[in-house]
Amino acid sequence: MKHTMDIYNHSRRTANVTTRVQGTTSSRTFRVLLSERACDCGQWKLNGIPCSHALAVCRQFVVDSTGFVPECYSTIEYALTYTLGFFAPLADVEEWGESNFQLRHNPDHRIRRRGRDVTSRIDNEMDWAQTRARKQYQAQDGAGAESASRR
Repeated sequence: MKHTMDIYNHSRRTANVTTRVQGTTSSRTFRVLLSERACDCGQWKLNGIPCSHALAVCRQFVVDSTGFVPECYSTIEYALTYTLGFFAPLADVEEWGESNFQLRHNPDHRIRRRGRDVTSRIDNEMDWAQTRARKQYQAQDGAGAESASRR
């Protein structure tokens, strides 16, 4: 992906970032608000870490992006988590204690839609050739069945 800046407002610390996927002609534009730590893609608000659009704005205008990352993600905080004794590393499975609860599957949590499940796979040339061959076979088979039924 390639990010380019269209508009940057220094006073508001906002920018429009256009993202283009290489090899295609499609593009999307996201508005980045550095002062509010937000981007239209929603990733920055979702996990607190600046998204690629925000990092592109910081890189373009020489702004230190580490100031936008929450302190809890720093290596110092990471090390303190284990040195202060909040968490102890897990031992082998054989050393785990017995649990006092039973895991049960709740079938109501699965949402079933009518019909065939939708796939996220993108068809390519091989799929098109198979579909064409199948249609040709069905057309030949249907023509053969019609002539047999006329006899």
